[in-house]
Amino acid sequence: MATRRRNIIAVGLVALVAPAGTAIPGDFVLEPAGSQLRFTAIQQGARFESRFERFTTRLRFDPAQPDTGRIRATIDLGSVDTGNPERDEILLTADWFGAALWPAAVFEAERITPDGDAWLAAGRLSLRNVSRPVTLRFFWTPATGDQPARLVGTAGVRRLDFGVGGGEWRDPSYVGDPVEIQVDILLVPD
Repeated sequence: MATRRRNIIAVGLVALVAPAGTAIPGDFVLEPAGSQLRFTAIQQGARFESRFERFTTRLRFDPAQPDTGRIRATIDLGSVDTGNPERDEILLTADWFGAALWPAAVFEAERITPDGDAWLAAGRLSLRNVSRPVTLRFFWTPATGDQPARLVGTAGVRRLDFGVGGGEWRDPSYVGDPVEIQVDILLVPD
């Protein structure tokens, strides 16, 4: 009973000392300025890089307790920018992203584990109403002074696993099946 009372008193003291709206340590949200979400694919034998202009990320991560880590990223598919307006329009069609029916892709990871000097976030990517396992391998730089935390990582997916590129685009000899996703994001306490 004495231990329980001490715990209640400690929680009460923390509540009195902590300013209102103080974030739980390890809870972060995206800082859009300076953050990038890109993907690289092959078209007619040549690599092309694209990016999404609009996406959000919520992260719970503490390197001392990675098993409590969580990631949720939502990507606005209509914000794709390949550097080619005609290709951007094609990617939004029903054969590709089907953005009219499925305007967003979502990545959710509920398990983060160490991988040498990096981390693995095992989760699921939902795209075009299809959900598949995807692992994001990332490096973590904690916030220092006025610098936000930074997460830099990559994940590989196969577009055909999600039904991306149907009809005449299904042939991987014209547009390759493997796609590499690159993340370089800044995160601030939530």
